[in-house]
Amino acid sequence: MKEIISGLSLLLLIQGVGGLINHLTNGAKSWFLVNYIDVFQGWEIIIDILLIAIGGILILYSMKTSSSSSSGK
Repeated sequence: MKEIISGLSLLLLIQGVGGLINHLTNGAKSWFLVNYIDVFQGWEIIIDILLIAIGGILILYSMKTSSSSSSGK
């Protein structure tokens, strides 16, 4: 389960940071998911920041669960 959370957090961070850079530099549509979801149009930068925050929280959660499981052994 820790590997899934780590992978998901990395994906969210990449999508958030890359999308934020893309939107701040007025980049063209690329592979960032926010560009292709109609509901997010007009809110791209805010959604990118949320993706970064959620990815960071998941990384911290993943690190906490791995450290608590290793200390219990």
